Amino acid sequence: MLIRDGDRSSQLATCIGTAPSFLLSKEDAIAIINHQVAVIEHEWQSVCNEANLTEVDRKLFWRRQFLNPFAFLNAPKEIRTPLTG
Repeated sequence: MLIRDGDRSSQLATCIGTAPSFLLSKEDAIAIINHQVAVIEHEWQSVCNEANLTEVDRKLFWRRQFLNPFAFLNAPKEIRTPLTG
C-alpha cells in the first residue's frame, strides 16, 4: 500500500513520517505504536490460547506476522523494542 511519497514499506518509520497527514504529532504516533506493541505482547498468549494455536503456529506467527523486526527498522529510538518471545 502506498503510504507516503511513493513509499510502500511496511515500517513504523514510514507511518510516523506521515502522522501529520492524519493530524497526529510524531509524539502521539509514537505513543500509539508503543501502546500497540505493549498490548500485543501482553495479550499474545491468551489470544493464541483462545484461537487454539499450536506451539508451532505460535512460533510461526510471532515476530513474523506480529512484531516483525523489519517493521522496526529505522524507527525512532523512542519506539519500544518488542520482546523476543
